[in-house]
Amino acid sequence: MASQDRGRIDLLGLGMSILDSVQVLDQFPSDAGVTRVSNSVLMGGGPVPTALCAAARLGARAAIMDRVGNDWRGDRIVEDYRKFGVDTRYLLNEEGRTSSFGTVLVRKSDGERHLLFEEGDFTPLEFPELPREALISCRVLHLNGRHWPACLEAARLVRESGGLVSFDGGAHRFDPKLLELLPLVDILIVAAEFADQAVGPGDRNAQLDRLAQWGANLVGITEGSKGSWFRAADGARFHQAAFPVAEVIDTTGCGDVFHGAFLAACVRGDSCSEAARWASATAAMAATALGGRGYLPGQEEVERWVLLNGSKP
Repeated sequence: MASQDRGRIDLLGLGMSILDSVQVLDQFPSDAGVTRVSNSVLMGGGPVPTALCAAARLGARAAIMDRVGNDWRGDRIVEDYRKFGVDTRYLLNEEGRTSSFGTVLVRKSDGERHLLFEEGDFTPLEFPELPREALISCRVLHLNGRHWPACLEAARLVRESGGLVSFDGGAHRFDPKLLELLPLVDILIVAAEFADQAVGPGDRNAQLDRLAQWGANLVGITEGSKGSWFRAADGARFHQAAFPVAEVIDTTGCGDVFHGAFLAACVRGDSCSEAARWASATAAMAATALGGRGYLPGQEEVERWVLLNGSKP
């Protein structure tokens, strides 16, 4: 999975930057009334952005391409990127517009979530606004379909320039238009629910074969505590078990962290199976804290944790 050193940026992401308010409840509200919050945090969020933060903590050189509003939310989003070491030079600021805001309700008993989302009114990026030099020199471009159709053109340019394209097909995010992007993807990892929508329900290995029709070098399906399934271009496949967690605090962002850790492992030269074990361990660690970025471990922390909880990646 390793590629040549193609410049300063290992992982360039194009996605929506969100400010998340994460709130812990005993039970999700089912009717009008008042619900007590036992704990809460405010932090940056979003699938591609959180993947970049996780990868940066693990040593990858990561940068975000996006636009936010010129508001307090945008200021906090930028602050959070810098906290984790993500390059924000390609994060544009739009005067008089609002940034995206999410409210994440977390059920205390099992860490399950209910999401509320306010998209913001900033203008989506267009392809001519994207940094061409960064695109042609990055090692991996990570997408989830945001800023459509700019992401299509970005994927084509990266592919033409010899870089790799990664796609995160998140749960509840399938849209038929995304099928146009999949032939441009090298690393295609989707949630089980996305796979069910994209290629129909059924056996995960059969779904991998159907996902492989678009030509990705690697296809994968993640399913939380059931682990993840992978298929390489030569047809070789494997299952990666989920690492056990004594107490799940919050599953927010675990899939995003999985993607970031997987890609960080790839750019440092790990095999697919090594990257999958590393990603599984990092995602499990993320579930032990509140918020999608409540605990993004560094490389040495992951190594120590894996030695205590399973075989070394």
